Amino acid sequence: MNNPMKKDELHSELDTLVATQAGLMAIVGSLMATHPEYEKFQLHLTGLLEVLLTGEAGKNFSPKQRQQARDFVETLQHLNKAPSKIEPLAEMPNL
Repeated sequence: MNNPMKKDELHSELDTLVATQAGLMAIVGSLMATHPEYEKFQLHLTGLLEVLLTGEAGKNFSPKQRQQARDFVETLQHLNKAPSKIEPLAEMPNL
């Protein structure tokens, strides 16, 4: 890693991946929280994660990668179900 250009490129790519992951987490979290069958979705996700991590698809994952995937999904699963009616502007004063 003596080449400063390569190091800068890697940092830039890493920054992009972190930002993309944060955005995807927000999107997926919103979809999960507003899913019409929230409890069923949560149960399915738990089972699917186990299949992914222990099955053919996850056979090349390192133990660290398996734990990171599990942590990521579990973080999303701690989101509460969204209320049935969402009114984001209800708290704003009339302008």
